[in-house]
Amino acid sequence: MYLEPYLNSYYKSYQNIITLSDMPAGPLADMVSMISAPKLSPFQQTSPFASNVHSCMYVLLRYPKSQGGGGVGSGALKRSDMFMGADDIPSVFGYLRTHGYSIDTELTKMMNKSRIEIGGVSNVRYSGDRKMICMFSLL
Repeated sequence: MYLEPYLNSYYKSYQNIITLSDMPAGPLADMVSMISAPKLSPFQQTSPFASNVHSCMYVLLRYPKSQGGGGVGSGALKRSDMFMGADDIPSVFGYLRTHGYSIDTELTKMMNKSRIEIGGVSNVRYSGDRKMICMFSLL
């Protein structure tokens, strides 16, 4: 789970939103949608060595898809509160714990202390400097 900048093309402003590296298993999947991630700047370039530029990302929605959360195609970008952000992290942790997920604090600590940067600016994504929040799994 990451926190990363996203250019909301409807409001023409930047938001820091919670993203995931993959579609999660279990009940959290109902709160995750794939969206297209535009370049944050017209000057943003990918590495010439990048064979596959990722222009889509999995985002954590504030409202479950089954309860009208929908996706970007249903006008989600027009709702300024559609995506979860930094202020929602404590609530997300609570949701994960009460819905059968385990937050792997040891692995998260190890990756954060590693000399290999997990997150950051990527050569194959158009997002900016993403920061790892935690690693988790369904029990």
